[in-house]
Amino acid sequence: MIKKILIITLLIPLIYGCQTVQDKTNNLVEKEEKYLEKFIHKRIEKVIQEFGEPTQYLSPDPESGGGKLIYNTKKLGIKCVRTFEVDESESVVGFSSKGCF
Repeated sequence: MIKKILIITLLIPLIYGCQTVQDKTNNLVEKEEKYLEKFIHKRIEKVIQEFGEPTQYLSPDPESGGGKLIYNTKKLGIKCVRTFEVDESESVVGFSSKGCF
């Protein structure tokens, strides 16, 4: 009985700690998305002005659809990839972000 109480007592802070990490991660993701949303419907020059030259640029192609600006960076050993989707007029129409905070 004492073992069960001890185990439960030790697991409660662990579970609470995991939720705290999840909450912080969700907040960082929301902050990143709000930051990148300001580039929607802007010309790619605004993105380049903010982030510099992209690691890779796939120009818009009428047959395959829009192009992409891809930025690969590393922060604290974590790889960050930001991708901006652009249409034929070179305006940003979407984005994705992985590992960025």
